[in-house]
Amino acid sequence: MLVYCLPKRLCTTFLPPRPNRYFARTMATIVHDSVPHEDRTAAQPRQNRIEPVKITHIRDINSSTRVLRLSPQDPNHTINFLPGQWLDTFIPTLPKAGGFTITSPPSAARPTSHGPGYLELAVQKSPNPPAQHFHLPSAQLLNSPLTVRVGGSFTWPPPALPIRAQDVSRLVLVAGGVGINPLISIFSHLMGLHASQRPEEIHFLYGTKASPEGEDSEVDAQNILFLPRLMDLVAMAEQPRDVTLSVFLSGLKGWESGQRVESGKVPGRTWVGRIGERELVGALDGWKGEGAGGREGTVAYVCGPQRMTDWAVELLGRQEGMEAGRVLCEKWW
Repeated sequence: MLVYCLPKRLCTTFLPPRPNRYFARTMATIVHDSVPHEDRTAAQPRQNRIEPVKITHIRDINSSTRVLRLSPQDPNHTINFLPGQWLDTFIPTLPKAGGFTITSPPSAARPTSHGPGYLELAVQKSPNPPAQHFHLPSAQLLNSPLTVRVGGSFTWPPPALPIRAQDVSRLVLVAGGVGINPLISIFSHLMGLHASQRPEEIHFLYGTKASPEGEDSEVDAQNILFLPRLMDLVAMAEQPRDVTLSVFLSGLKGWESGQRVESGKVPGRTWVGRIGERELVGALDGWKGEGAGGREGTVAYVCGPQRMTDWAVELLGRQEGMEAGRVLCEKWW
């Protein structure tokens, strides 16, 4: 077994006897140890170029998470990256770089007639100094300079698959909480392509808290990280049955687990509780009940809290037809 650790919360583990392959990246989430991001990710590939950028946009999603846009100091410059990569972030006032997932697609980094391109980060409050910096008052941050460097190997298409990326006909994306960060970049990128250039089917399962403000908060997609964007992306699909979004909300007071959330503010396929076995297998089969016979071109990505991730990876990996390397997992603990 070959194991090399990146941030404590992310470890790339290759287990030849098992049907799953693990990749590692950093995410905009809580950091639980003091080992610097650059040290933890020393084995990961990085671009050689250090990019000067500035913070051009800030939006608070809820009390714990905000989304920021970083634009090149040269408005005509494009910072190239692959969907799913992260940034080393060098903040002038801090001695060590932070590591944050890019949540926007590569197309957003290209300048247009409307303005410069940008890289988007979703940053959750935490004791980690770089995260604390990004939660300073907006007036202090807007137009402030920093430098970044692109890195990471967990991308679409993935660097190693038992089948060619162009032969993937069904992609299942499973996100738990801030585990959505790398998957929203990949999903946004794929939905921006012509239908002939992406998997025929994409099924997204997203489990998260209804709101960090409290258990009795009103269910509103605007308060849930990237849910409005997911809804817009799914609505772009020419064949609604082939691109689906299923949402599972925890922390709802007075609701029963499994109860469907009837609200015009969330997707129609929204339930109370956590993602279950039936939902995972259903997505794996494209909600068609085909079983192993329909899984020849199926690949799954999982990213979320440790218990949820371990459970989902094990369950998906032991399904008939899901051979070695078809379940890709990202960990950040």
